[in-house]
Amino acid sequence: MELTKKDRLLLFNQLEILKYLNPDEADRYEVEQKIIVNGYKYHYDDLLSGFDEDIDISISEYVFDVLQMYRSLNNSYAALNSEEKSQIDIDDIKYQGFDGNEEGAYYSYANFLLEDYDRYGEIYDDGKVELNSHRNMIRTYDRMLETWKSFNNRYGNLTLDQIKEIVK
Repeated sequence: MELTKKDRLLLFNQLEILKYLNPDEADRYEVEQKIIVNGYKYHYDDLLSGFDEDIDISISEYVFDVLQMYRSLNNSYAALNSEEKSQIDIDDIKYQGFDGNEEGAYYSYANFLLEDYDRYGEIYDDGKVELNSHRNMIRTYDRMLETWKSFNNRYGNLTLDQIKEIVK
């Protein structure tokens, strides 16, 4: 990471304010100020500890597509009559999450959207849906999304047959 003198001055001043706001952390902030004042480039990255790498926009778009597909499935299911609903296993249209270990960026971003950003509440069901699938889901979602995206009415109500085709 590169920091200009102006960047260093701004960071130093921010840390000075933080020392007064969080006196219990003052020692840590003073060490970070020494890194900044003295230009210890080797330790600049230490100032970012706790920061994750950027999540690629393609991952965000993918997660949005998955969540929108589940929104469509759930809204379409709600519009079916009782006889049609009996032909669908309700578990098949519940959001399955992403694997927290193998699909970490997808999992993290989906959790942010559902829990922190308060989006897609109807598929999150106020925390009743397990967000960690504990198994890789991307191949499953790829297949489901391909089918869902092939329908012209994917943002409207899907038919019973379309729902079945997506979840099979």
